[in-house]
Amino acid sequence: MIWRRRRCCRTLADWREPVHGLRIAVDHWQPLCRVDDQFIDPPRSLRLVWHYLKRIGLIAVLRKIHSRLCETARNRKVAAVGTGMILEFPENSPWQFGERVLFFAPNHPEERRPTVCVDERFVFRVADFLSMRRTEAPGNDLPQELVDYVGWSVFSGVDVDRERILQGLTHLIGLFPTFGERNASFDVAAVEVTERIEATHPRRAGRPLAVLFGLGHYAKTQIIPHIRQYLDLRCVHELDPDQLRTAYRWGVALDTSPVPREDERYDAWFIAGYHHTHAELAVHALHQGAYAVVEKPLATTWRQYESLRRALGSAGSRRLFACFHKRYSKLNEWALHDLEVNAGDPVDMHCIVYEIPLPRRHWYNWPNSGSRLVSNGCHWLDYFLFINGYCPVVEAGLWLGRGGDLVVFARLENSAILSLSLTDTGSARLGVRDLIELRAGDVTVRMIDGTFYEAESSVRVLRRKRVNPMPAYRRMYESICCRIAEGGHGDEFNTLRSTELMLRLEDEVRTKRG
Repeated sequence: MIWRRRRCCRTLADWREPVHGLRIAVDHWQPLCRVDDQFIDPPRSLRLVWHYLKRIGLIAVLRKIHSRLCETARNRKVAAVGTGMILEFPENSPWQFGERVLFFAPNHPEERRPTVCVDERFVFRVADFLSMRRTEAPGNDLPQELVDYVGWSVFSGVDVDRERILQGLTHLIGLFPTFGERNASFDVAAVEVTERIEATHPRRAGRPLAVLFGLGHYAKTQIIPHIRQYLDLRCVHELDPDQLRTAYRWGVALDTSPVPREDERYDAWFIAGYHHTHAELAVHALHQGAYAVVEKPLATTWRQYESLRRALGSAGSRRLFACFHKRYSKLNEWALHDLEVNAGDPVDMHCIVYEIPLPRRHWYNWPNSGSRLVSNGCHWLDYFLFINGYCPVVEAGLWLGRGGDLVVFARLENSAILSLSLTDTGSARLGVRDLIELRAGDVTVRMIDGTFYEAESSVRVLRRKRVNPMPAYRRMYESICCRIAEGGHGDEFNTLRSTELMLRLEDEVRTKRG
Protein backbone atom coordinates (compact mmCIF):
# COMPACT_ATOMS: atom_id res chain seq x y z
CA MET A 1 0.00 0.00 0.00
CA ILE A 2 2.87 2.36 0.73
CA TRP A 3 4.34 1.64 -2.70
CA ARG A 4 1.01 2.35 -4.38
CA ARG A 5 0.59 5.58 -2.47
CA ARG A 6 3.99 6.83 -3.57
CA ARG A 7 3.39 5.82 -7.15
CA CYS A 8 0.25 7.95 -7.33
CA CYS A 9 2.14 10.93 -5.88
CA ARG A 10 5.08 10.67 -8.27
CA THR A 11 4.71 14.30 -9.27
CA LEU A 12 4.10 16.63 -6.37
CA ALA A 13 2.42 19.96 -6.98
CA ASP A 14 4.45 23.14 -7.30
CA TRP A 15 4.80 25.27 -4.20
CA ARG A 16 2.69 28.43 -4.34
CA GLU A 17 4.62 31.53 -3.36
CA PRO A 18 2.38 33.21 -0.72
CA VAL A 19 2.86 36.89 -1.70
CA HIS A 20 2.28 36.86 -5.47
CA GLY A 21 1.61 33.23 -6.32
CA LEU A 22 -1.58 31.91 -7.91
CA ARG A 23 -2.43 28.24 -8.27
CA ILE A 24 -4.32 27.68 -11.49
CA ALA A 25 -6.20 24.58 -12.63
CA VAL A 26 -5.00 24.25 -16.23
CA ASP A 27 -7.61 24.13 -18.99
CA HIS A 28 -5.46 24.87 -22.06
CA TRP A 29 -1.65 24.65 -22.24
CA GLN A 30 0.54 25.74 -25.15
CA PRO A 31 4.38 25.62 -24.92
CA LEU A 32 6.04 28.51 -26.77
CA CYS A 33 9.75 27.73 -26.55
CA ARG A 34 12.23 25.70 -24.61
CA VAL A 35 14.00 27.44 -21.74
CA ASP A 36 17.51 26.59 -22.84
CA ASP A 37 20.85 27.75 -21.47
CA GLN A 38 19.60 27.37 -17.90
CA PHE A 39 21.16 24.27 -16.36
CA ILE A 40 24.61 22.73 -16.37
CA ASP A 41 24.29 19.71 -18.65
CA PRO A 42 27.68 18.09 -19.32
CA PRO A 43 28.18 16.34 -22.67
CA ARG A 44 27.74 12.56 -22.80
CA SER A 45 31.41 11.74 -23.35
CA LEU A 46 33.37 8.59 -22.50
CA ARG A 47 36.56 10.63 -22.69
CA LEU A 48 35.21 13.02 -20.05
CA VAL A 49 34.20 10.09 -17.84
CA TRP A 50 37.68 8.63 -18.18
CA HIS A 51 39.36 11.88 -17.13
CA TYR A 52 37.12 12.12 -14.06
CA LEU A 53 37.76 8.46 -13.21
CA LYS A 54 41.47 9.13 -13.03
CA ARG A 55 40.96 12.19 -10.88
CA ILE A 56 38.18 11.34 -8.39
CA GLY A 57 37.61 7.59 -8.61
CA LEU A 58 34.84 5.21 -9.61
CA ILE A 59 32.34 5.83 -6.78
CA ALA A 60 32.36 9.61 -7.19
CA VAL A 61 32.01 9.30 -10.97
CA LEU A 62 29.05 6.93 -10.68
CA ARG A 63 27.35 9.35 -8.30
CA LYS A 64 27.91 12.21 -10.71
CA ILE A 65 26.55 10.26 -13.67
CA HIS A 66 23.49 9.09 -11.77
CA SER A 67 22.78 12.59 -10.50
CA ARG A 68 23.06 14.18 -13.94
CA LEU A 69 20.90 11.51 -15.59
CA CYS A 70 18.22 12.08 -12.96
CA GLU A 71 18.13 15.75 -13.94
CA THR A 72 16.94 15.02 -17.47
CA ALA A 73 13.27 15.72 -16.67
CA ARG A 74 14.14 18.87 -14.75
CA ASN A 75 16.15 20.23 -17.67
CA ARG A 76 13.17 20.11 -20.06
CA LYS A 77 11.62 23.40 -19.02
CA VAL A 78 9.52 25.54 -21.34
CA ALA A 79 7.89 28.94 -21.46
CA ALA A 80 4.18 28.50 -22.18
CA VAL A 81 0.82 30.25 -22.25
CA GLY A 82 -2.40 28.77 -21.03
CA THR A 83 -5.84 29.33 -19.62
CA GLY A 84 -7.48 27.97 -16.52
CA MET A 85 -9.30 28.70 -13.30
CA ILE A 86 -7.88 30.09 -10.08
CA LEU A 87 -7.76 27.62 -7.20
CA GLU A 88 -5.55 29.41 -4.66
CA PHE A 89 -4.49 33.03 -4.29
CA PRO A 90 -2.72 35.32 -1.76
CA GLU A 91 -4.61 36.70 1.18
CA ASN A 92 -6.22 40.11 0.68
CA SER A 93 -5.75 39.90 -3.10
CA PRO A 94 -8.33 40.92 -5.74
CA TRP A 95 -8.41 37.39 -7.21
CA GLN A 96 -11.30 35.04 -6.60
CA PHE A 97 -11.72 31.29 -6.67
CA GLY A 98 -12.91 30.01 -10.03
CA GLU A 99 -11.99 33.12 -12.06
CA ARG A 100 -11.09 32.34 -15.68
CA VAL A 101 -7.59 33.58 -16.50
CA LEU A 102 -5.00 33.60 -19.25
CA PHE A 103 -1.40 33.31 -18.10
CA PHE A 104 2.23 33.26 -19.20
CA ALA A 105 4.25 30.51 -17.50
CA PRO A 106 7.93 31.52 -17.91
CA ASN A 107 9.72 28.42 -16.61
CA HIS A 108 7.69 25.24 -16.24
CA PRO A 109 7.72 21.53 -17.15
CA GLU A 110 7.00 20.75 -20.76
CA GLU A 111 4.03 18.45 -20.26
CA ARG A 112 0.69 19.81 -19.21
CA ARG A 113 -0.09 19.18 -15.54
CA PRO A 114 -3.39 19.52 -13.68
CA THR A 115 -2.27 22.67 -11.89
CA VAL A 116 0.42 25.28 -12.29
CA CYS A 117 1.67 27.99 -9.94
CA VAL A 118 2.27 31.33 -11.68
CA ASP A 119 3.21 34.74 -10.34
CA GLU A 120 0.12 36.98 -10.48
CA ARG A 121 2.03 39.54 -12.53
CA PHE A 122 1.92 37.07 -15.43
CA VAL A 123 -1.83 36.39 -15.07
CA PHE A 124 -4.80 38.28 -16.58
CA ARG A 125 -8.55 37.75 -16.48
CA VAL A 126 -9.93 36.19 -19.65
CA ALA A 127 -12.75 38.74 -19.69
CA ASP A 128 -10.17 41.48 -20.24
CA PHE A 129 -9.09 39.81 -23.50
CA LEU A 130 -12.44 39.06 -25.10
CA SER A 131 -12.63 42.44 -26.81
CA MET A 132 -9.08 42.00 -28.17
CA ARG A 133 -9.57 38.54 -29.59
CA ARG A 134 -7.80 38.02 -32.92
CA THR A 135 -8.68 35.72 -35.80
CA GLU A 136 -5.33 35.66 -37.58
CA ALA A 137 -2.80 32.98 -36.76
CA PRO A 138 0.02 34.09 -34.44
CA GLY A 139 3.52 34.46 -35.77
CA ASN A 140 6.17 31.84 -35.19
CA ASP A 141 8.35 34.09 -33.06
CA LEU A 142 7.96 34.62 -29.34
CA PRO A 143 6.78 38.21 -28.78
CA GLN A 144 9.70 40.42 -27.87
CA GLU A 145 7.87 41.63 -24.77
CA LEU A 146 8.06 38.11 -23.31
CA VAL A 147 11.59 37.16 -24.36
CA ASP A 148 13.28 38.77 -21.35
CA TYR A 149 11.08 36.77 -18.96
CA VAL A 150 11.76 33.32 -20.38
CA GLY A 151 13.30 31.37 -17.49
CA TRP A 152 12.17 33.92 -14.90
CA SER A 153 11.91 32.87 -11.23
CA VAL A 154 10.35 34.60 -8.27
CA PHE A 155 13.69 34.02 -6.50
CA SER A 156 15.78 35.76 -9.15
CA GLY A 157 15.37 39.36 -8.03
CA VAL A 158 14.38 40.43 -11.57
CA ASP A 159 11.44 42.88 -11.63
CA VAL A 160 8.37 42.22 -13.78
CA ASP A 161 6.80 44.85 -16.02
CA ARG A 162 3.16 43.77 -16.09
CA GLU A 163 2.31 46.07 -18.99
CA ARG A 164 4.96 44.42 -21.16
CA ILE A 165 3.57 41.00 -20.30
CA LEU A 166 0.09 42.16 -21.29
CA GLN A 167 1.37 43.51 -24.60
CA GLY A 168 3.15 40.25 -25.31
CA LEU A 169 0.09 38.14 -24.58
CA THR A 170 -2.09 40.16 -26.94
CA HIS A 171 0.06 38.84 -29.81
CA LEU A 172 -0.72 35.26 -28.76
CA ILE A 173 -4.47 35.33 -28.32
CA GLY A 174 -4.89 33.48 -31.58
CA LEU A 175 -3.33 30.42 -29.96
CA PHE A 176 -6.55 30.00 -28.00
CA PRO A 177 -9.46 30.24 -30.48
CA THR A 178 -11.88 29.12 -27.76
CA PHE A 179 -10.15 30.55 -24.73
CA GLY A 180 -13.32 32.26 -23.60
CA GLU A 181 -15.01 28.89 -23.26
CA ARG A 182 -14.33 26.21 -20.73
CA ASN A 183 -13.08 22.80 -21.82
CA ALA A 184 -15.96 20.35 -21.45
CA SER A 185 -13.65 17.69 -19.99
CA PHE A 186 -12.25 20.07 -17.41
CA ASP A 187 -13.31 19.21 -13.83
CA VAL A 188 -12.01 21.53 -11.11
CA ALA A 189 -13.44 19.35 -8.37
CA ALA A 190 -11.24 16.45 -9.48
CA VAL A 191 -8.00 18.45 -9.22
CA GLU A 192 -5.81 17.29 -6.34
CA VAL A 193 -3.01 19.43 -4.94
CA THR A 194 -0.26 17.76 -2.91
CA GLU A 195 2.84 19.77 -2.03
CA ARG A 196 4.07 17.27 0.57
CA ILE A 197 4.06 13.57 1.29
CA GLU A 198 5.06 12.26 4.70
CA ALA A 199 7.87 9.87 5.57
CA THR A 200 7.18 6.15 5.51
CA HIS A 201 10.35 4.68 6.97
CA PRO A 202 10.39 4.39 10.79
CA ARG A 203 12.52 6.69 12.89
CA ARG A 204 15.97 5.42 13.73
CA ALA A 205 16.30 5.33 17.48
CA GLY A 206 19.16 7.30 18.93
CA ARG A 207 19.95 9.26 15.79
CA PRO A 208 19.40 13.03 15.51
CA LEU A 209 16.68 14.02 13.06
CA ALA A 210 17.82 15.87 9.93
CA VAL A 211 16.20 17.84 7.12
CA LEU A 212 17.66 18.88 3.78
CA PHE A 213 16.73 22.05 1.89
CA GLY A 214 17.70 21.85 -1.78
CA LEU A 215 18.16 18.59 -3.69
CA GLY A 216 20.57 19.79 -6.35
CA HIS A 217 23.57 18.03 -7.85
CA TYR A 218 25.80 18.82 -4.87
CA ALA A 219 23.28 17.52 -2.35
CA LYS A 220 22.79 14.29 -4.28
CA THR A 221 26.49 13.57 -4.72
CA GLN A 222 27.97 14.91 -1.47
CA ILE A 223 25.44 15.55 1.29
CA ILE A 224 23.10 12.57 1.04
CA PRO A 225 25.79 9.87 0.71
CA HIS A 226 27.73 11.14 3.71
CA ILE A 227 25.13 11.99 6.35
CA ARG A 228 22.59 9.17 6.31
CA GLN A 229 24.87 6.75 8.16
CA TYR A 230 25.09 9.18 11.09
CA LEU A 231 21.74 11.02 11.13
CA ASP A 232 18.12 10.13 10.46
CA LEU A 233 17.16 12.10 7.37
CA ARG A 234 13.42 12.70 7.76
CA CYS A 235 12.56 15.23 5.06
CA VAL A 236 13.79 16.79 1.83
CA HIS A 237 12.53 20.21 0.74
CA GLU A 238 13.05 20.89 -2.97
CA LEU A 239 11.30 23.55 -5.02
CA ASP A 240 11.31 21.60 -8.29
CA PRO A 241 9.08 18.48 -8.19
CA ASP A 242 11.11 16.94 -11.02
CA GLN A 243 14.18 16.89 -8.79
CA LEU A 244 12.29 14.88 -6.18
CA ARG A 245 11.54 11.97 -8.49
CA THR A 246 14.67 10.11 -7.46
CA ALA A 247 13.89 10.55 -3.75
CA TYR A 248 10.54 8.73 -3.57
CA ARG A 249 12.17 5.40 -2.84
CA TRP A 250 14.03 6.82 0.18
CA GLY A 251 10.92 6.79 2.35
CA VAL A 252 11.53 10.31 3.69
CA ALA A 253 9.04 13.15 3.66
CA LEU A 254 9.17 15.18 0.44
CA ASP A 255 8.06 18.79 0.21
CA THR A 256 8.14 21.32 -2.64
CA SER A 257 8.10 24.25 -0.23
CA PRO A 258 11.48 26.03 -0.01
CA VAL A 259 10.60 27.16 3.52
CA PRO A 260 9.74 25.03 6.56
CA ARG A 261 6.23 24.21 7.63
CA GLU A 262 5.11 25.63 10.97
CA ASP A 263 5.17 22.28 12.77
CA GLU A 264 8.54 21.04 11.47
CA ARG A 265 11.19 20.33 14.08
CA TYR A 266 14.58 18.72 13.46
CA ASP A 267 17.92 18.47 15.22
CA ALA A 268 20.01 19.34 12.17
CA TRP A 269 19.18 21.46 9.14
CA PHE A 270 21.27 20.93 6.01
CA ILE A 271 20.85 24.01 3.83
CA ALA A 272 21.87 23.80 0.16
CA GLY A 273 19.30 25.77 -1.80
CA TYR A 274 19.54 29.12 -3.57
CA HIS A 275 22.34 31.14 -2.00
CA HIS A 276 20.21 34.06 -0.87
CA THR A 277 17.94 31.69 1.11
CA HIS A 278 20.70 30.20 3.26
CA ALA A 279 20.83 32.79 6.02
CA GLU A 280 17.08 32.91 6.68
CA LEU A 281 16.84 29.13 6.97
CA ALA A 282 19.90 29.03 9.22
CA VAL A 283 18.39 31.68 11.50
CA HIS A 284 15.16 29.67 11.69
CA ALA A 285 17.09 26.54 12.67
CA LEU A 286 19.15 28.35 15.29
CA HIS A 287 16.05 29.87 16.87
CA GLN A 288 14.72 26.32 17.27
CA GLY A 289 17.91 25.33 19.06
CA ALA A 290 18.89 23.12 16.12
CA TYR A 291 22.16 22.84 14.22
CA ALA A 292 22.43 24.75 10.94
CA VAL A 293 24.76 23.13 8.41
CA VAL A 294 25.06 25.67 5.61
CA GLU A 295 26.64 25.36 2.18
CA LYS A 296 28.52 28.36 0.90
CA PRO A 297 27.86 31.22 1.13
CA LEU A 298 26.47 31.87 4.62
CA ALA A 299 24.86 35.13 3.46
CA THR A 300 24.64 37.25 0.32
CA THR A 301 23.83 40.62 1.92
CA TRP A 302 24.83 42.51 5.06
CA ARG A 303 21.23 42.37 6.29
CA GLN A 304 21.27 38.57 6.11
CA TYR A 305 24.66 38.46 7.78
CA GLU A 306 23.61 40.67 10.68
CA SER A 307 20.47 38.57 11.18
CA LEU A 308 22.60 35.42 11.29
CA ARG A 309 25.10 36.95 13.69
CA ARG A 310 22.34 38.04 16.06
CA ALA A 311 20.87 34.54 16.00
CA LEU A 312 24.27 33.09 16.85
CA GLY A 313 24.73 35.58 19.66
CA SER A 314 21.36 34.75 21.21
CA ALA A 315 21.90 30.98 20.99
CA GLY A 316 23.05 29.14 24.07
CA SER A 317 25.85 27.38 22.18
CA ARG A 318 27.62 27.37 18.85
CA ARG A 319 25.40 25.44 16.42
CA LEU A 320 26.44 26.74 13.00
CA PHE A 321 28.61 24.80 10.55
CA ALA A 322 29.81 26.34 7.30
CA CYS A 323 30.58 23.71 4.66
CA PHE A 324 33.85 24.98 3.26
CA HIS A 325 35.37 21.63 2.34
CA LYS A 326 38.89 23.00 1.89
CA ARG A 327 39.14 23.26 5.68
CA TYR A 328 38.97 19.47 5.84
CA SER A 329 41.48 18.52 3.12
CA LYS A 330 44.35 16.21 3.98
CA LEU A 331 46.62 18.69 2.20
CA ASN A 332 46.23 21.18 5.06
CA GLU A 333 48.00 18.91 7.54
CA TRP A 334 50.99 18.58 5.25
CA ALA A 335 51.02 22.30 4.41
CA LEU A 336 51.01 23.52 8.02
CA HIS A 337 53.75 21.03 8.90
CA ASP A 338 55.96 21.84 5.91
CA LEU A 339 55.55 25.61 6.30
CA GLU A 340 56.68 25.30 9.94
CA VAL A 341 54.31 28.00 11.14
CA ASN A 342 52.83 28.47 14.58
CA ALA A 343 49.35 29.74 15.34
CA GLY A 344 49.09 33.36 14.25
CA ASP A 345 52.15 33.31 11.97
CA PRO A 346 51.52 34.89 8.55
CA VAL A 347 51.04 32.64 5.51
CA ASP A 348 50.79 34.41 2.17
CA MET A 349 48.47 32.91 -0.44
CA HIS A 350 48.57 33.39 -4.19
CA CYS A 351 45.76 31.73 -6.07
CA ILE A 352 44.37 31.37 -9.59
CA VAL A 353 40.86 29.96 -9.86
CA TYR A 354 39.17 28.82 -13.04
CA GLU A 355 35.37 28.60 -12.93
CA ILE A 356 33.32 26.95 -15.65
CA PRO A 357 31.34 29.39 -17.83
CA LEU A 358 27.77 29.34 -16.61
CA PRO A 359 24.69 29.02 -18.81
CA ARG A 360 23.17 32.44 -19.46
CA ARG A 361 20.02 31.71 -17.45
CA HIS A 362 21.75 29.80 -14.64
CA TRP A 363 20.62 30.87 -11.18
CA TYR A 364 24.17 31.86 -10.19
CA ASN A 365 23.65 34.79 -12.58
CA TRP A 366 20.55 36.11 -10.79
CA PRO A 367 20.81 39.52 -9.12
CA ASN A 368 19.90 37.84 -5.82
CA SER A 369 22.87 35.48 -6.13
CA GLY A 370 25.50 38.23 -6.31
CA SER A 371 28.77 38.12 -8.22
CA ARG A 372 31.05 35.13 -8.71
CA LEU A 373 32.84 36.32 -5.59
CA VAL A 374 29.75 35.30 -3.59
CA SER A 375 28.79 32.21 -5.56
CA ASN A 376 32.26 30.59 -5.65
CA GLY A 377 35.05 32.97 -4.64
CA CYS A 378 34.06 32.69 -0.98
CA HIS A 379 35.77 29.26 -0.90
CA TRP A 380 39.23 30.73 -1.41
CA LEU A 381 38.63 33.77 0.79
CA ASP A 382 37.69 31.43 3.62
CA TYR A 383 40.67 29.20 2.95
CA PHE A 384 43.08 32.14 3.17
CA LEU A 385 41.65 33.14 6.55
CA PHE A 386 41.55 29.50 7.69
CA ILE A 387 45.27 29.03 7.02
CA ASN A 388 45.91 32.24 9.00
CA GLY A 389 43.70 31.34 11.96
CA TYR A 390 40.98 33.82 10.92
CA CYS A 391 43.17 36.79 11.72
CA PRO A 392 41.32 40.14 11.31
CA VAL A 393 41.40 41.79 7.89
CA VAL A 394 43.22 45.13 7.69
CA GLU A 395 42.89 45.95 4.00
CA ALA A 396 41.06 44.50 0.99
CA GLY A 397 40.13 45.49 -2.54
CA LEU A 398 39.71 44.21 -6.06
CA TRP A 399 40.10 44.97 -9.75
CA LEU A 400 37.48 44.16 -12.37
CA GLY A 401 38.62 42.49 -15.56
CA ARG A 402 36.78 41.67 -18.75
CA GLY A 403 33.82 39.29 -18.76
CA GLY A 404 33.35 39.43 -15.01
CA ASP A 405 36.92 38.40 -14.12
CA LEU A 406 38.07 39.54 -10.69
CA VAL A 407 41.48 40.08 -9.11
CA VAL A 408 41.26 40.32 -5.33
CA PHE A 409 43.84 41.36 -2.75
CA ALA A 410 43.70 41.38 1.04
CA ARG A 411 46.05 41.95 3.96
CA LEU A 412 45.57 40.63 7.47
CA GLU A 413 46.56 41.97 10.85
CA ASN A 414 49.41 39.46 11.01
CA SER A 415 50.75 40.91 7.68
CA ALA A 416 49.69 37.88 5.58
CA ILE A 417 48.63 38.83 2.06
CA LEU A 418 46.26 37.30 -0.47
CA SER A 419 46.20 37.67 -4.23
CA LEU A 420 43.32 35.85 -5.90
CA SER A 421 42.35 35.74 -9.57
CA LEU A 422 38.89 34.45 -10.57
CA THR A 423 38.19 33.76 -14.23
CA ASP A 424 36.07 31.58 -16.52
CA THR A 425 38.35 31.99 -19.55
CA GLY A 426 40.04 28.73 -20.37
CA SER A 427 39.45 24.98 -20.55
CA ALA A 428 36.32 23.52 -18.95
CA ARG A 429 37.50 19.93 -19.37
CA LEU A 430 37.42 19.03 -15.65
CA GLY A 431 35.20 21.74 -14.23
CA VAL A 432 36.38 24.16 -11.54
CA ARG A 433 40.18 24.23 -11.22
CA ASP A 434 42.56 26.04 -8.89
CA LEU A 435 46.25 26.62 -8.31
CA ILE A 436 47.15 27.68 -4.77
CA GLU A 437 50.57 28.68 -3.51
CA LEU A 438 51.17 29.16 0.21
CA ARG A 439 54.38 30.91 1.26
CA ALA A 440 56.05 31.34 4.65
CA GLY A 441 59.75 31.92 5.26
CA ASP A 442 61.71 30.08 2.58
CA VAL A 443 59.04 27.40 2.02
CA THR A 444 56.52 27.32 -0.82
CA VAL A 445 53.60 24.91 -0.86
CA ARG A 446 51.89 24.39 -4.19
CA MET A 447 48.47 22.71 -4.47
CA ILE A 448 46.70 22.05 -7.76
CA ASP A 449 43.00 21.14 -7.95
CA GLY A 450 43.07 19.79 -4.39
CA THR A 451 44.92 16.81 -5.90
CA PHE A 452 48.61 17.56 -6.45
CA TYR A 453 50.72 18.70 -3.52
CA GLU A 454 54.34 19.86 -3.51
CA ALA A 455 56.33 21.62 -0.82
CA GLU A 456 59.85 22.92 -1.34
CA SER A 457 62.36 24.95 0.57
CA SER A 458 65.20 26.94 -0.97
CA VAL A 459 67.37 23.82 -0.98
CA ARG A 460 65.16 20.77 -1.57
CA VAL A 461 61.73 19.30 -2.20
CA LEU A 462 60.13 18.61 1.18
CA ARG A 463 57.15 16.59 0.05
CA ARG A 464 55.39 15.61 -3.15
CA LYS A 465 52.00 13.87 -3.05
CA ARG A 466 48.90 13.15 -5.10
CA VAL A 467 45.51 12.53 -3.50
CA ASN A 468 41.88 12.08 -4.47
CA PRO A 469 40.17 15.43 -3.64
CA MET A 470 36.78 13.87 -2.85
CA PRO A 471 37.55 12.50 0.67
CA ALA A 472 37.66 16.12 1.89
CA TYR A 473 33.85 16.18 1.58
CA ARG A 474 33.51 12.87 3.43
CA ARG A 475 35.79 14.10 6.21
CA MET A 476 33.81 17.32 6.47
CA TYR A 477 30.43 15.66 6.85
CA GLU A 478 31.76 12.93 9.13
CA SER A 479 33.24 15.57 11.42
CA ILE A 480 30.07 17.68 11.39
CA CYS A 481 27.71 14.73 11.89
CA CYS A 482 29.75 13.28 14.74
CA ARG A 483 29.75 16.62 16.53
CA ILE A 484 26.00 16.90 16.03
CA ALA A 485 25.42 13.37 17.36
CA GLU A 486 27.54 14.16 20.42
CA GLY A 487 25.87 17.54 21.01
CA GLY A 488 29.16 19.32 20.40
CA HIS A 489 29.96 22.87 19.34
CA GLY A 490 29.83 24.21 15.81
CA ASP A 491 32.30 26.55 14.16
CA GLU A 492 34.11 29.24 16.12
CA PHE A 493 32.55 32.71 15.86
CA ASN A 494 35.70 34.19 14.36
CA THR A 495 35.22 32.05 11.23
CA LEU A 496 32.50 34.53 10.24
CA ARG A 497 35.29 36.90 9.25
CA SER A 498 35.52 35.22 5.86
CA THR A 499 31.87 36.12 5.18
CA GLU A 500 32.55 39.69 6.30
CA LEU A 501 35.47 39.89 3.88
CA MET A 502 33.36 38.48 1.06
CA LEU A 503 30.55 41.00 1.63
CA ARG A 504 33.04 43.86 1.92
CA LEU A 505 34.50 42.94 -1.46
CA GLU A 506 31.04 42.39 -2.94
CA ASP A 507 30.14 45.97 -2.02
CA GLU A 508 33.15 47.10 -4.03
CA VAL A 509 32.08 44.96 -7.00
CA ARG A 510 28.66 46.63 -7.01
CA THR A 511 30.18 50.09 -6.68
CA LYS A 512 32.62 49.61 -9.55
CA ARG A 513 30.00 48.07 -11.80
CA GLY A 514 27.69 50.98 -11.08
